[in-house]
Amino acid sequence: MRTGKTVILIMFGLLFAAPAWAQIISQTPRPDVPEPQAETNTVETIEHKERIGRSGTVIQIPRPGALLFAGFDTSGDYIIDKEEVATGIIRAFEHADRNKNGILSLVELEGWRVLALGSEHAAPSNFAFAPNFNRTVTKEMFTAVLMKLADRLDKDDQSELDGKIALSDLLKDYRPLRQRNNDNCIDAVREERRRGEQQCRNGRR
Repeated sequence: MRTGKTVILIMFGLLFAAPAWAQIISQTPRPDVPEPQAETNTVETIEHKERIGRSGTVIQIPRPGALLFAGFDTSGDYIIDKEEVATGIIRAFEHADRNKNGILSLVELEGWRVLALGSEHAAPSNFAFAPNFNRTVTKEMFTAVLMKLADRLDKDDQSELDGKIALSDLLKDYRPLRQRNNDNCIDAVREERRRGEQQCRNGRR
């Protein structure tokens, strides 16, 4: 009998305790959780205004004297101004004049061109520095040729000079020639003809 009363009291206690706990929970202050804000930072992207490198069938290759003039940038701002051009030309002549006599021989000029321009076939050629088959190159002629080349590199699309050569100015567009479909056939015919002529000559010996 006591057990039954105890069970009844517990049930009444639970019935009355449930609303009380609900009221306590509803009145308990909740922590302030900040609402997610919209992202305001924009992602910066790089837009290429000009073609860089390969675009379709067009590639960019160095212009004449590009390797030499790129070395004239002593400030590291990737722009070659007039002072850097003048200083670079003086330094180039001193480097080319190995015997320090103030005049370049054709041998000295050729050796300098290989080192400074990257190849003995690179422009400007020996004839540009020594026209009319001159055997020596003066400092004035050497400077005049490179200053003329600097003006050519400095010209923009409107052929205007601003006295500054950007590294992008040292490149030019080049469109490779398309190979014709019958080129391989022509080469094969020529090779076969060459073999036949060689066999004929060997048979006559």
